Amino acid sequence: MIYFFLFILFISIYFFLTDKSNAFKPNLNILLSALIVTLTYVIYLNVLSNGSYKLAQQKEGLEAYLEGDELAQIKQRPIVEDLVSELIEKKDVEAGELYILARQLKNTNNFELSLKVFEEIYRRFKDNLSGDIIAEYAQVLFISNGRKFDDVLDSLLTESLNKNPDNPSALTLKGLMELEKNNPKLTIEFWNKAITLLDSDKEKDDLRALIKAVKKRKNQ
Repeated sequence: MIYFFLFILFISIYFFLTDKSNAFKPNLNILLSALIVTLTYVIYLNVLSNGSYKLAQQKEGLEAYLEGDELAQIKQRPIVEDLVSELIEKKDVEAGELYILARQLKNTNNFELSLKVFEEIYRRFKDNLSGDIIAEYAQVLFISNGRKFDDVLDSLLTESLNKNPDNPSALTLKGLMELEKNNPKLTIEFWNKAITLLDSDKEKDDLRALIKAVKKRKNQ
């Protein structure tokens, strides 16, 4: 649409500047009209559009990044990193705006970038977050940390379960953490509860197998 408008603008300026008898002959007014239209376009992109052009580019880059192969992700990553940085720095950004991006990145296994967004969500909206969102944050942090537990992750899981004791992801991670602390009894308790809350039969079977392995090790 903008290009059609620029074309009409070019024609209008050119015929305004040019004598009608010379309108279809090469003359300097063509260059002058093109220069005016180009300046108009530059002003639109940088001032009048209020960043909408850049946002459109970022949106296209994000979609290509999320849906593309490894090569496409490498190509589009700088654009996505800029988008993440801009949203984090945006003073009036909405929690939902950040959360949608964090989930999109998480669901496509881009945990490093997702973690940055989740960290900002937690920093800004901590008191208003549900246990489920905090559990997602904990899950992304766990994976980003090389599947290692620390005090921050422990605190997040405790907070998540205080707000929602029935979150299967938090229960599963909490059980795994207790296993690393050599508390197999607590691990089994957390995982048995998680099984009743999972929707996937495969996830239930996998967790039952883990419980069986823990019990076997416990009795040795």
